[in-house]
Amino acid sequence: MSELLDPRLACYPLLLALVERSQIRHDRARPVRERGRIARHARHGAAEYATAGPLRSHYNLTRTQRYDVTLYTQAMEKGTMRKPKVLIIGGGAAGLAAAVAASRLGVSVTMLEAGDRVGRKILVSGNGRCNLTNLSAAPWAYNHGDFVEPVLGTHPCAGIRSFFGAMGLLTYADDEGRVYPVTNTAASVLDVLRLECAHLGVEERCGFVASEVTQAGGRGFEVSSCSGETVDGDAVVVATGGGGSLLAALGHAQIERVPVLGPIKTDVEPIRGLSGVRVRCAASILVGVDDNNTGGEPVATERGELLFRDYGVSGIMIFDLSRALEKGCVLSLDFVPDSTLQELQAMIAERCAALPWRTAETFFAGMLHNRVARAVLRAARIDSTVPVAALSPSRLAALLKDFRLKVTGRGDAKQSQVTRGGAAVAEFDSQTMMSRLVEGVFAAGEVLDIDARSGGFNLHWAWASGIVAGEGAARSATARPTLADGDVGGSA
Repeated sequence: MSELLDPRLACYPLLLALVERSQIRHDRARPVRERGRIARHARHGAAEYATAGPLRSHYNLTRTQRYDVTLYTQAMEKGTMRKPKVLIIGGGAAGLAAAVAASRLGVSVTMLEAGDRVGRKILVSGNGRCNLTNLSAAPWAYNHGDFVEPVLGTHPCAGIRSFFGAMGLLTYADDEGRVYPVTNTAASVLDVLRLECAHLGVEERCGFVASEVTQAGGRGFEVSSCSGETVDGDAVVVATGGGGSLLAALGHAQIERVPVLGPIKTDVEPIRGLSGVRVRCAASILVGVDDNNTGGEPVATERGELLFRDYGVSGIMIFDLSRALEKGCVLSLDFVPDSTLQELQAMIAERCAALPWRTAETFFAGMLHNRVARAVLRAARIDSTVPVAALSPSRLAALLKDFRLKVTGRGDAKQSQVTRGGAAVAEFDSQTMMSRLVEGVFAAGEVLDIDARSGGFNLHWAWASGIVAGEGAARSATARPTLADGDVGGSA
């Protein structure tokens, strides 16, 4: 019985002594008088013994600690001690990581998933390959770097790879630091997680749409479903992704949710006819642009491949820029990012001198995609039949380095990889992921107001915060008496 006690309890020495006494009481080799004295102590209850017996001055237990002792003692007497139980709401990446981490600390874990199976979003992540972390995972990649720093400090990229390696998953990193399973299929990631959960005895309950989390009379929590089911536990991890209503009902402030890591809608007239065209360029989000579409300061810049769409722009670098969108901002495209404005102007002047027989329509042939060239000439209000000699190198260079599109909104939310917003991080302890408002409630993953750039950083947060929350919940669950359902523990 003693192995079930938590050594971190203030009353642990007394509890251990009581366990030993309970074991001694049934030792027939001991004198009857000694067994009887121990039996009387046990019948009177640990709380009374602690306050009236010789242990009182040494342990000076609080009322709450005496209550703990009473519950433990009664459970030992009745043989109704059970494992502490952690409830994990949400069977996504964070929930699965939390389940594994909590189970490894010896607690009972039940995972409550609204869908018909766990880990569905894992299967579609990274275009079905699951970019599960990044070699460069660090606080700078997140919107609340100070909050994620302790979590990433204890669970860096190497730690996450080791976490999966211990479950049999082999991984590799590509040239850009993105880490994938060697099988190049997300199913391998989900397989090892589910196999580990099954090995550890995690109970999966799919189709359980959690509707409420309530405290159950000082003995833990009760999670109710929309269909009227209830499940009891000693600690709860909320890992419901974009759904934060459970935490809101517990009093947690919610930051408005918006889709990020997705396409951007822009004014479509300047890019008419470009849908489907891909270009390698640099792009910046500008704020403070005046009514004449001049001026402005860049708040974010990315380089990579851009895809023009009939509603605006898309591509990985655009997804990353979508995290920086503000009201009234402008997207600036640099089609020649490897040259300065002066260098480009000189190059265009040389090109004009070398190809004087060309017209504006064919001037950019071999330099720009022909449809992009037409869009640039249209923006510059240059007739395609104008001879090269009439072109202005400075005007063309300025347009190629700063081709502006007014941002009109975010693209289809269904195409966005994550959401920004959720439970305010100031109301959680980043060392344990426990709520500062409700002891015993933890949160992990996207349910919190945490998001990062693409490339495996968001999944890294899901795994790392899930591990921290799972371990924190397991320790919290063991810090209170855990009696079998229906056992009466006395009154505090």
